Amino acid sequence: MKITEGINRENQQQDQLSMNLNGDRGDGQLDATARTDAQRQRLHNTWNWYFIVEAGCVTGANCFFSTASMTYKLVSSFLILLPCLFFMIVVLPRVYDKSERLDRKTADQPVSKTGAYGWIFALLTLVCLPMGAWLDGTAILAQLFIVPQLFIAFSYLPALGLVGVLNIAYLAMVLAGKRFLSTDLSGNLMLMILVVVFSAMIGKSFNVLALTNGHNQMLLDKMESQQETIRRLSRAEGASIERERVASEMHDTIAQSLTSILALARVAHEELDDDLPAARKHLEMIASTSKSSLDDTRRMIADSAPADLDGRDLKTALDRTVHSTAAKTGFQSQCQIQRTLPPLPKQTEVNLLRIVQESLTNISKHANAQHVQVRLLLKRPELLELQIKDDGRGFDIQNLDFQEMEKAGHGYGLRDMAKRAQDAGGRCTVTSVPGQGTSITVNIPVERPSNTTRPDKEER
Repeated sequence: MKITEGINRENQQQDQLSMNLNGDRGDGQLDATARTDAQRQRLHNTWNWYFIVEAGCVTGANCFFSTASMTYKLVSSFLILLPCLFFMIVVLPRVYDKSERLDRKTADQPVSKTGAYGWIFALLTLVCLPMGAWLDGTAILAQLFIVPQLFIAFSYLPALGLVGVLNIAYLAMVLAGKRFLSTDLSGNLMLMILVVVFSAMIGKSFNVLALTNGHNQMLLDKMESQQETIRRLSRAEGASIERERVASEMHDTIAQSLTSILALARVAHEELDDDLPAARKHLEMIASTSKSSLDDTRRMIADSAPADLDGRDLKTALDRTVHSTAAKTGFQSQCQIQRTLPPLPKQTEVNLLRIVQESLTNISKHANAQHVQVRLLLKRPELLELQIKDDGRGFDIQNLDFQEMEKAGHGYGLRDMAKRAQDAGGRCTVTSVPGQGTSITVNIPVERPSNTTRPDKEER
């Protein structure tokens, strides 16, 4: 019942972890979108402030320096502001929201960068600006902000053509007798020519600037997308590593304990009829193993250290593991451990203990050994060596087929030991000869001790 409650709590924690991961993914996507939108908004605001200042200056000149009536001034100001506002509200956001359209060579650009919206803006410009200039000649200054907008909304040559058409309309008004800015016919003609020439000169710069801004926006979008992909892959890798860790912990604890319990139960069942004291002893071992497995399960749920390390140092944990396994299995054990071990990271201690546990489990299940020796000594001041030797049946390591073994449910232990040694920064070497036993050696680098005295050893 306690195990069931613990597993239920673990499932709740895993559900919460999954919710957190999904939430993190949503937050990451929202953050990326928010950063992209903020960049677009800054770009829009830069242009919008430029057009607001220009339109404000032209409208002010139209209202305060023109000799037209107030009604004509107001209507003229409305007419020149209408296409400007349409561009700022409708056209400009769509120009930079379609960054892929701007990331092209000039020859491949569409005529209108925003499709029909650009043509509506062009129609408003060609209709409203001449009408406004007809009512009040000062309104011709609206080209100060309309010309850049045309080059942003259209590619270079179409925008220059629209500027030319607009000035042709002004020219027709001049020929019809309308005068702008209180100049004579020649002055107005010169003004039209200068506007077109000036537009041709600066229009290319505005077009390149718009293309550059669009390309930068596209790069920002791609970068945010790649960062989100990296975050997603990192979460997936973390989840995979965590699943591998949990599977390894279950293999090293629960699976081994269940194997021992099954073996002891079979022995106890055979002894119930003719050797009740021995059966009672094995039942006590089953209870002890079950309690240890329950403790490991609880600590696995809490992501803590193995039960054998709970409140004990590595030396004591190894000694206890070796002798308890020997008592259950029946082989004779010898445990030789450095009296004073160098300080090790907690995870390294866990890995060393798990390697010993896995080795002893393999010996109990497959080796049929009579003697087992476990040694943990400093081979050099900066190198710690763990060795587990037995005199069992051994095996031909050169001809092992791990894929076939794993299909049959075996072979995980050797891979797990090698992985744990690698995680600790060392390496695991397995030597075995059929009929001559097996030796597993793990070398782990450690920090060089400050003193140079010869380390003491303890042999049991």
